[in-house]
Amino acid sequence: MSAYGPNVTKLITKFIARAAIPPGGGFADGVEFFRNPERRKQALAQAEADALKAIGLIKAAPDNPVGEDDEEVAGWLLKEIKKHLPGRGEVA
Repeated sequence: MSAYGPNVTKLITKFIARAAIPPGGGFADGVEFFRNPERRKQALAQAEADALKAIGLIKAAPDNPVGEDDEEVAGWLLKEIKKHLPGRGEVA
């Protein structure tokens, strides 16, 4: 059970995916990610920290378009990701 709501959880998965196969990486990176439990644990911790940092930056912005609720901010970020990366914005 996640300590976060669905939007924050989905945002965290965006960061996990980037850790699993970093920019410029490939299939071998994905295989290594799944074969290395320590790397998965580190990636999850980093993804959680990065997602919460992104949420915090939006909340702290003087022109914050969404408010103070983490779920609302994460939902807005997910919509922005989908808008800017069509076809890659959905996470199963």
